[in-house]
Amino acid sequence: MNIPTIVAGALWLVALWRLPSIRHSRKQRSLALTFVCLAAAMTLEVPEAKAAVNDAAGAGMRLPPLLKHLLGVASAAYLLDFVIAVVRPQGLARRTRLAAVGVTFPLMLAFYALANWTPGGPVRLGEGEGAVFPVLYTAVFTLYIGVAMIVATWLFLGGVRHSRTLLGKAGLGFLGLGTLLGSLYALQRVVFVTIHLSTGTGHPELEDLLSTTLKQTAILSISLGVCLPPLSVAVDHARDWNTLRRLQPLWEHLTEAAPHVVLSAPIPRWRVPFRLERCVIEIEDACLALREYVSADLHERARSFAEQRSVEEDEADAVAEACWLRAAAHFSRDGRRLEGTEHPPLGVTGRDRTSELVWLRAVSRAYTSSPVVAEFPSQEKATASLSAGVPERVCSRGN
Repeated sequence: MNIPTIVAGALWLVALWRLPSIRHSRKQRSLALTFVCLAAAMTLEVPEAKAAVNDAAGAGMRLPPLLKHLLGVASAAYLLDFVIAVVRPQGLARRTRLAAVGVTFPLMLAFYALANWTPGGPVRLGEGEGAVFPVLYTAVFTLYIGVAMIVATWLFLGGVRHSRTLLGKAGLGFLGLGTLLGSLYALQRVVFVTIHLSTGTGHPELEDLLSTTLKQTAILSISLGVCLPPLSVAVDHARDWNTLRRLQPLWEHLTEAAPHVVLSAPIPRWRVPFRLERCVIEIEDACLALREYVSADLHERARSFAEQRSVEEDEADAVAEACWLRAAAHFSRDGRRLEGTEHPPLGVTGRDRTSELVWLRAVSRAYTSSPVVAEFPSQEKATASLSAGVPERVCSRGN
């Protein structure tokens, strides 16, 4: 299997993967059509596909190169539309871009039809009556590809710093690298044509090597850049699922003590980010409900209890939080809320999203696995019983 076949096959896989998203939004539609055009263009470099087109249209028509270049222009236009939709949602020179495409296609078709092609390739300037038209054809194609790729490179690389995730930044970086290589592809074509026109000498083997290498590397870089952001989504999904799994035991214990905080609307199991969001909300609501059964003094005793049991300093806050929550869940069974007293502060207050989840995971781990947390409610119950019993004994002696 040759390299063009491998590249074309990889592009068709990406194109088929992106094709279902064509109805979702403008940027998704542009991206899907970019890869459909690229895949079709690279298919025309596969020897068997090129031979089939020549057999159908006639070898003298030289249809595969024309179709490949037209598809290349279309893919560049859709890619530019995609990056503008991502980086500049407000738009960028839409009328100018439409006009450029509207002029490029008819000029390419006209110059291609007027050129006097030879079996070895296009006839250069000075070798025939129609020799200027291959040069004009190449100039129009190269100019559009070059300008489109330069603008896309500027937008892609400029958008790297605005991406929120590492894989998102890497994806935009690879897309920018791919369009930069596309710009170099256009530049090397200009350089070789200029050398041929000025000196009359050509370097077809070197030109073909550079052209093929730059083109295929650019396409693979763009394909990799497109695949990385969805991978970032998959990583986020896996992280959310893992966090949800770790918070589930804390949620079960707290909502058992405060069942009224559980929302009734169901969420499908596959919508993990929404399930995690609701789990966090219900845990925090349960904490607010349960704190009404205990006083701030109990929180201080929980912290002292953790220190007495030699809990690690970096775990002490989470263990103390889990201690008073477990005690509050125990006291809530009596249904007597404490009034006229200060309640414990919530450790989750004032945190950003990342530190909030880290905190809740630490509290959940302490709540379900720390022997200190399991012992604390019994200690508090014994202390409360002793405190309640002392006045009775004093009173009886007074009688």
